[in-house]
Order: sequence, then structure tokens, then C-alpha cells
Amino acid sequence: MTFFLLIAIALITFAVLSWRNQKLGIILLFALLPTYLVRFSVGPIPSTLLEGFVLITIAIAVLRSKAPPPYEGGGWGEVLNSLGWYRIPLALAVIAGIISTIIAPDILSALGILKAYIIEPILLAFVITSIMVERADIERIIDALVASATVVGVLAILQALTHVGIPDAWAIEHRATSLFDYPNAVGLFIAPIMVMAMVRLFTPSDSPLKKRKTFTGGAVLLMLGGIFAAKTEAALVAIPVALAIIGLIAPLSARIKYGIVALSITGACAMSVFAPSIIQKITLHDSSGLVRRAQWSETLTMLADRPLLGAGLNGYPTALAPYHDATFYEIFQYPHNIFLNVWSEMGLIGLIGLIVCAILVTRTTWRRKDDALILAFAAALLVMLIHGLVDVPFFKNDLAILTVFCVMGMMVKKEA
Repeated sequence: MTFFLLIAIALITFAVLSWRNQKLGIILLFALLPTYLVRFSVGPIPSTLLEGFVLITIAIAVLRSKAPPPYEGGGWGEVLNSLGWYRIPLALAVIAGIISTIIAPDILSALGILKAYIIEPILLAFVITSIMVERADIERIIDALVASATVVGVLAILQALTHVGIPDAWAIEHRATSLFDYPNAVGLFIAPIMVMAMVRLFTPSDSPLKKRKTFTGGAVLLMLGGIFAAKTEAALVAIPVALAIIGLIAPLSARIKYGIVALSITGACAMSVFAPSIIQKITLHDSSGLVRRAQWSETLTMLADRPLLGAGLNGYPTALAPYHDATFYEIFQYPHNIFLNVWSEMGLIGLIGLIVCAILVTRTTWRRKDDALILAFAAALLVMLIHGLVDVPFFKNDLAILTVFCVMGMMVKKEA
């Protein structure tokens, strides 16, 4: 009873704050992304504290849009028109999600994923685009994300130092999990936020983040420390690769770009000589790499028999079971590859939507490479893509919202 009372107090407090100041509510929501870990049920319907915050934000936006002016927020029709070509991947995601829910082996659980990972993040993105209309508003959301990721990083560091609070499954490897249930979640959450902060720090702009160098620099160090504490190796690879690519795209001097290339080559050579185990891991020749390769092989065999529709939302473990011959690993919830994840969960339509979105993001990044905020979002999405080659960077409550926010951020207005 006490638990539900605290949930009610948190939701009511958030609703009051959001009603009084919609922008503050949205900023607070992004600072509280990890609250999806607080789970409860409303009758037979499972939910999370984060989902409650999201639904409140959407509901208030709808109610306030019908109120007489002045009110915070613009028309959703204008937002839809402003999306341009990005309407295609968003529409494909919704269509694929609905179809994948219908064919799913467990429709009730599929509905939960549809609303939490697709419908609600897209509606929230519409709300943000209609309300957070100034670049400074987007910067404040990034501030909130940086603060949240810093807290996650600090807790991971404290766990690594004290060995207190690490789940038994990860205690032997001394891998911190911070607020999460498993170590990789730390890197998946922190890495894209960290590169956003770094790009804003080192690219020419008048960003509030740029002006708060001490805060941003300290936060980056603590976030990086959290990733090291969690030993999320894929994130540690994705971060420098993404930053190097963005550095080559950014309007920096030729001298700096030559330096980036030289540093990248030197780093790769040093790893091959002094850290061959890292090369083994990158090339998937270590134990976890063998698991990934076996998993992907079985997944492709499964998808060959159902290429159009895939397995349906939350249907991968059931669909893969008849194809699972490599008994040295368990059947995971997802294939641990961003393209196979989407293909198996959302079918060919979802995969096409992912590819179209990647093309549009690349096009926008190149055309607006002089805009530091665009580069920041591109860096975050690039980290997710690289990390996602061996993990699950979208099918998670906080990451779904973060991903859609970064995609919508690619349409931020130019600096005046």
C-alpha cells in the first residue's frame, strides 16, 4: 500500500509541475528516464513510473492545446508538416509495430511493447517538438540527460569501488550495474548522452553547455568512469569511433582532421600490438563473440522462413526455439544486433524504416554539418548504431525515448 501511495504522490506532483510549466515538466521527464525501473500494474496492465510521466506529459499537451491562448505549445499539425521526409520512417515504425502486435504469440505483452517503445515515444516527440520550440529548450533537455547519466555513472563507480549492490550474476566479474539490472545497460544509456555532451563541448557554438565547460567536462569524466566500472566494452569502442567520424564531418581545420586520422590509426595499431584481446573482442573471436555469431546464424535461419513479418513483438524467443541448436548459450530476448533486432521484432517493414531513417539522418548531418547541435544528435545516434551491432540499443523504455528524441532533434531549427 505504501508503494502505491508513493507512486501516486510522484505522479500527482509531476502532473502539477507539468501543468504549471510544461517545459519544466519535459525537462524533468528526461532527467528521470531511469524511473522505468519502478514497475507496477494497473489491474492486468503492467506499467512503469516513467510511462506514467510520459502519459501525463502527453495528456497535458493535448488539454493545453485546446485551451484559449496564451498557452505553451503549438499545433500538432504544424509539427507533422515540419517532419518532411522523416514522416516515412515514423509511419513505417507505427505500421510495422501494429502488424507485429497482431501476429505476436502473446498479443498482450506485444501491446505493452507497442505502446511503451513505439507509440508513446513518438507522441512524446510530437509534444516536445510543439512545445520546446527554441534551441535553448533542446539544450536544457540535453542538460537534464547529462545530469541523469552522470548520476548513473557515479553510482556505477561507487559500486565498483565498494562492491556493494552488484547483483550476484555480475559480482564475480566485478561489473557495476548502477541503477540497472545488468552492466551493458549502463553503457547503452550513458554512451549516447556522453558523446552529445562532448560534441557540444568541443564544437564552435554559443551553447549553454559550451559555456559550462567545468560542469560538462566533469560530467563526461564521471560518465566515462561509469562505463569503465560496468566494463561495457562495446560502448568503449563505439564512443571513439563515433567521435572520430563526427570530427571528420565537422567544420574543423584540416590540421585537426589529420590529427584525428593519425590518432585513430595509432590507436588501432597500439591495440593490435599491446591489447590483442581487444582485437579478438572487436572481431568477435572471444567467447562472447562466438555466442553472438551462433545467435545471428540461427536468427538468420529463422528469418529466412519468415522474412516479411519476422517473429512479432516479443516473439523472438518463441520463434527461435525450433532453430536453437547451439545449446552452449541461452535464447536471449533479442538477437543482439540492431538490424536483426528490428527485423525479427518488426518485420521487413520495420527494417526498411530503420534503413530509411539512417539515410535521412546521414543526409541531414552532411547538409547541416556546421550546426553543432545536429552533430551532437548525429554522434548519439551513431554511438547507438555502432553499439547496436552487438547489443540492443532501442527495445528498452529509456532508450526508445532517447532514440526518438535524437531523431526528432535532427530537425531542430538553425541558429539565428
